[in-house]
Amino acid sequence: MRSARAAEVAVVSLDRCDRCGLCLPLCPPAAIHLDLAALVIDRQACTGCRKCIAPCPVGALSIVHA
Repeated sequence: MRSARAAEVAVVSLDRCDRCGLCLPLCPPAAIHLDLAALVIDRQACTGCRKCIAPCPVGALSIVHA
C-alpha cells in the first residue's frame, strides 16, 4: 500500500537555480535530480521535509502546499 502524499512539497525556481547540486544529497527520499537542463523535483516522492531549503545558496528552493 502506498503512503499518502505529503501536504507540502519542495519546488524549484528555475530562474534562480544555479544547478550547484548541494540539495541532492540532503533529500532523504532522493526526490531531487539534475537533468541536462534543470533541477527537477519529483513531487510524488518529495516528503516536504525541508532539508533542501536552507542550504541552497541562491534561495531557489521553497515549500508549497501540494
